[in-house]
Amino acid sequence: MVIFVVTFSRRLRSITNFFLANLAVADFCVGIFCVYQTLTNYLMNSWQLGDFLCKVYMFVHALSYTASILILVVVCTERYLAIVHPIKCRSMLTRSRLRIVIGVVWIVAAVYASPRFFYVETISNRLNTGDVDIICVANIKKHNKNVLDAVNLVFLYLLPLFLMCCLYTRIAVGLWRSGATLGGPGLVARSRNGRVHHVHTSSKNVLRARRGVIRMLIAVVMMFAVCNLPQQARIVWRHWGPNYDRTSDFSTLLTVSTFLISYMNSCLNPLLYAFLSRNFRKGMRELLHCKGARTHGSALAMACAGGDQNRHENGISTHLPHSSVVRLSSVQDSPCTTQTITRQSTYSRNT
Repeated sequence: MVIFVVTFSRRLRSITNFFLANLAVADFCVGIFCVYQTLTNYLMNSWQLGDFLCKVYMFVHALSYTASILILVVVCTERYLAIVHPIKCRSMLTRSRLRIVIGVVWIVAAVYASPRFFYVETISNRLNTGDVDIICVANIKKHNKNVLDAVNLVFLYLLPLFLMCCLYTRIAVGLWRSGATLGGPGLVARSRNGRVHHVHTSSKNVLRARRGVIRMLIAVVMMFAVCNLPQQARIVWRHWGPNYDRTSDFSTLLTVSTFLISYMNSCLNPLLYAFLSRNFRKGMRELLHCKGARTHGSALAMACAGGDQNRHENGISTHLPHSSVVRLSSVQDSPCTTQTITRQSTYSRNT
């Protein structure tokens, strides 16, 4: 649903939502390639999917996890530049460059996960009963698991979370200061038709929408941290805990449980979009209404074709007068949701 809405809804065609759609692709890969394979690997007597799918399972697991955390960092960095350094963002973060960035993210994630095709394999063990037990596992003779898990812990969990916490703190401070600035009476502009417009009203709407987006993104990051914490804690305990028994039934159940909790993050992300993003809900309703309108051939289909052309990136209508003091930059022009001060022909002398 997230991929569908972001692709076809004009309301959600923004850089942030483009990144979130890529995050949804990574989540979708987890659901297709990881959950069933993990249960098969730990709960069934033998791996039945063959050597190639064993390698694919481990590769996609590492690919989706690495891509998810990198996308979250990129989204956080883009929001930080757009809100705290809007002028720099406008000149640096063009749409073509951001598409290159997301391509680099997937390439880096694929390169990082590709060694799994080398050291992951199926191993056959003959049991005392005469049966052959096949397991899908990383061969410890072909890689150093302690070093790999330490690198994953530092560079794919602790460091990204620390960076995102710092940037989102700066974003929160910037939004708070913007809210304090807009708390005054504000400017008043008179349009050509004589109507009076309060500039700060539109600015406050944009600020409120930005805060909603940031709340959703922070919730996504917190959910990532919470869902992956048990997995990282288990790995630390396994390598450096003196009383960890790898052969016990408790160890097996703990491993499966922490994997499934980690996968739960991929399940919860779309729910966060649905419950915390008003634009996502509106975009979904509009697409469903448009589909029904086209099916019945009603006049609503014509309205659906151009109903969202004048929407701001954060869902604020941009039907402002030509002579208003503040012009909200459209998402069609720039990925940065900035406010550009334009010249005003006539100002109201009202105090």
